[in-house]
Amino acid sequence: MDAACFSLAHRFRRAPQPAADGRTPLLILLHGYGSNEDDLMSLAPYLDPRFDVISVRAPIALGTGGYAWFPIVWGERGIAVKPDSIVAAVEPAAAFVEQAIAAYAADPRRTLLLGFSQGATMSAGVLLRRSELVGGAVLLSGFVPDALAAPGVALTGKPVLITHGQFDDIVPVQMGRAARDLLESLGAAVTYHEYPIAHQIDDACLEDVDFWMADWLKHLG
Repeated sequence: MDAACFSLAHRFRRAPQPAADGRTPLLILLHGYGSNEDDLMSLAPYLDPRFDVISVRAPIALGTGGYAWFPIVWGERGIAVKPDSIVAAVEPAAAFVEQAIAAYAADPRRTLLLGFSQGATMSAGVLLRRSELVGGAVLLSGFVPDALAAPGVALTGKPVLITHGQFDDIVPVQMGRAARDLLESLGAAVTYHEYPIAHQIDDACLEDVDFWMADWLKHLG
């Protein structure tokens, strides 16, 4: 695919089991702070093989091969972020999703976002700000500030999976629970899981993600 079609660098993997009717679903992966497009692409072999997969690189270069969606500040009280910078970061993410759907002839209703940490926050941001672009989202170890919810937004029935580690010392589990409560209050159909882990993805989490994705496909028809 011509790189000029895209505003952000990415990797693409064609579905090992593409749909015979050309309606292959699209999974877009958004990595966390300090990572890159190679990181979450390593999950692809463990997920449903019916998806085309795109793993996108965030726009802010941090050096040593790491990237970010929005700036963070490390202080004595932990991580600090500015809500305005998170809201501003949604537009580049949403623009890429729109470009990917057009370039790979995907159906927004059959397009799913999966993000880890900052990538989960961005996935939620696209869902809350441009819900027409995607059919659902998987949010792993992320947080969703209230500022991302545009006035009057409704996510009626939009499928969302949220997972979080009970011992997460980067994004405390209370933030995952708050994300669940916010999205449920806006009408999303939220599935929520916690695990006895830190800020990470383990086998149990991957199994739940894979099961949820298969169920999401089944309900699409």
